[in-house]
Amino acid sequence: MLPLLIPIISALAPVLLPEVAKAALGSGETARQVGEAAVSVVSAVAGVPIKTPADAERAVAAVQTDPTKLAELYRQQGDQVVALLRLDNEDRADARAQTVELAKAGSRISWGAPVVSVIVLLAFGYVLQLVLTQSIPPGQETTVSIMLGALTAMATSVVGYWVGSSAGSAAKDKLLRK
Repeated sequence: MLPLLIPIISALAPVLLPEVAKAALGSGETARQVGEAAVSVVSAVAGVPIKTPADAERAVAAVQTDPTKLAELYRQQGDQVVALLRLDNEDRADARAQTVELAKAGSRISWGAPVVSVIVLLAFGYVLQLVLTQSIPPGQETTVSIMLGALTAMATSVVGYWVGSSAGSAAKDKLLRK
């Protein structure tokens, strides 16, 4: 998928919604789905089947030279992003609802998410405090940076789980207004 996305994203970056480009170049199932959707949308708007990077370049050229196609590309991207944000928000809401139902049932499993959340946030705070106040042993800078980056991502996920994503909600509201 990435070889098809590279010419699309590099050439159409000024008209791609940041959420689409970021999600398509990420990793995991969502990135794959967004990448496939981006290729499909560009293919449909350009009227060019995309099977190879050369096909992608032809499709990009067709979209870049036609203002109507550019407008249609932007509209369809918005539809895709809203759909993905909706799925992401529903997934998070389902996870929180499951925790609430387990707690109502008196299940000890209901403590899983809160305990993991506390552990992740404490580990993040501890490693951040160490990085800011202690000298890193020579040769360990990369390892510490990777660890802090991973803990930062986990801490972000913990906050997103418990309070939702205001950035995603704001992006969805902005797209819906358009």
